[in-house]
Amino acid sequence: MKRPGRGMCVIGGDLHTAVQTWTRADTHPIVLIGLSHVGETDYYTAVGRILDANLDAEVLHEGVVREQPPPALTARERDRLAHLDGWGLRRALEWAAVATGLQLQSHGLVRREHWRNADVTAVDLLRVSGDLRDITLPDPDDLTWPQGRQARLAARLLRRLMIHGSRWTHLTANRSTRLGIIDWRNINAIIQVFRVVHDSPVLLLWGAGHLRGMGKLLALNDFNLDNTRWLRAISARAPTMPDDQPADA
Repeated sequence: MKRPGRGMCVIGGDLHTAVQTWTRADTHPIVLIGLSHVGETDYYTAVGRILDANLDAEVLHEGVVREQPPPALTARERDRLAHLDGWGLRRALEWAAVATGLQLQSHGLVRREHWRNADVTAVDLLRVSGDLRDITLPDPDDLTWPQGRQARLAARLLRRLMIHGSRWTHLTANRSTRLGIIDWRNINAIIQVFRVVHDSPVLLLWGAGHLRGMGKLLALNDFNLDNTRWLRAISARAPTMPDDQPADA
């Protein structure tokens, strides 16, 4: 049995995410598609081609669910739930996309009607996790961004920070936050995979940082990692523009 593999790695200076195929003799295969929440346009096109090639599979995806109407909440829980709506992570991703010329996952990979959400509810997530760190950022549309070569140099630097920092972001969270946002969501998703994998192949679309933990759960249940395919999510170099060239070129 192969050991659970990483969900992302750096190859040739670029960030790549894994597409892992797991098999067991008495079930259909499980394909874990690790996603970067921002990426190149052709990255999401490549993910879409994998989905189009597996139309017979059950597709499960992430996305914390908001219950309507919500369950009974304490005043503190209501405050924390309101904070989740404006959580800085989403704003940070918007910033990254605008500053680097990358695309948001929500724009590059549009959910389809037959996909099914396999994530937890927001209230339950808050009750398991610690307080989410508040990141106060303005709306990208309200900012004046630098122009020309200065902007592209900054974009390349930010791309490198994203490439090398994305592998370690989980280490910045406290233990209870990791328990809820990573471990518990992994368990919840894989349990739902096990409920359908006897009837059809399963494609699980989830953040690439979750794949190692999910792989451990699959290995505990006698699944084997058959193969891993790597997709380039973020190139270290931003697209070249005409005025990037030397004046005498």
